[in-house]
Amino acid sequence: MSTGSDAATGAFPLAIIAGGGEYPPHLARLAAARGHQLYIAAIDGAANPSDFDPESSRVYRLGQLGRLLDELKRRGIVDIVMIGALPRPSFGSLMPEPSTLKYLPHFARAFRGGDDHLLKGVVQFFEGRGFRVHGPAEIAPGLTAPLGPLGRRSVSAVARDGIEHGFSLLAALSPFDVGQAAIVADHRVVAIEAAEGTDAMIRRVAELVGAGRLKIDKGDGVLVKAPKEGQDLRVDMPAIGPETLRNAAKAGLSGIALRAGNVLVGDSVRLGALADELGLFVEGVA
Repeated sequence: MSTGSDAATGAFPLAIIAGGGEYPPHLARLAAARGHQLYIAAIDGAANPSDFDPESSRVYRLGQLGRLLDELKRRGIVDIVMIGALPRPSFGSLMPEPSTLKYLPHFARAFRGGDDHLLKGVVQFFEGRGFRVHGPAEIAPGLTAPLGPLGRRSVSAVARDGIEHGFSLLAALSPFDVGQAAIVADHRVVAIEAAEGTDAMIRRVAELVGAGRLKIDKGDGVLVKAPKEGQDLRVDMPAIGPETLRNAAKAGLSGIALRAGNVLVGDSVRLGALADELGLFVEGVA
C-alpha cells in the first residue's frame, strides 16, 4: 500500500481508531468519500464492528496495542484519527498481550491524572512512534457545528445572557478537568457535567423538573457545550447527537449553544431539522 497522499485529492492512507456511537462510522463514510484508504481499528466493547467494512477493519482490545501497531506498520499507515465514546478503563483492566507489555510504563504514567492527562499521554505515545494524529475536523470539517443556527430557530434575547454565563463558567472550570457542558436557567447554573456525560446530566435535570424540584420557564433554560481551555481537540472534541436534543426537549430547555467549529454535530442538516421538530434552537456561537 502506498504511504503517500493522492496529489489530486489530498487523500492518504488513514487508520480510524473507533470507539462507540454514530461518529466513527459517519467519519469513515466521509473519509472514504474524500478518497482516504481506510483501516478501522474498532475498540472491543465500545465500537460496533458491523458498522464497518469487514475487509478493512478489525476489533482490538485495549491490551492489544502492540498488535495494532504491528498491523499499521505492515499496512504502511502513519496517519491516524481517534473518534467515538470510550469509557475510561482502569489500568488494571488492560490485560496486555506480550507485544504490549513493553508499552505499559508509558501508560502507567498517563493514567496518573485526569482525562486530559490520559489523552495527552495517548497522543504523545503515537507521535513518539512516528504517527501523525489528526482531529476528526481535519479529516471531515463538516462534522463540527457551523457558526449560526442549525435550524430555523435562533438564540433568543432571554437565552443569550445565560449562554454567555455558561461559557464563562466552562472556561473557569477548565483547570479542574471536569465536564464540557452545563445547563443555565433563570440566571443561575442548575447543572454541570461531570463523569456521567452530557446526556445523563440533561436527564438528571429532566427528572428534577418532572418531580417539581426545579422549574424552568418556557423560553428559558439552555445547554452550553464547549471544549475546556487547552483541550486537545484531536482526541477529545465535545459532541452532541439526536439524543442530546431529545433529552433537552424533555427537560424543557429552550435550546443548545455550541462553540462553533469545536463541537461535533455530525449531519448538521439532519440535526437542524430535528431541532425544528422539537421546538429547540441549536446554534454555533463564536
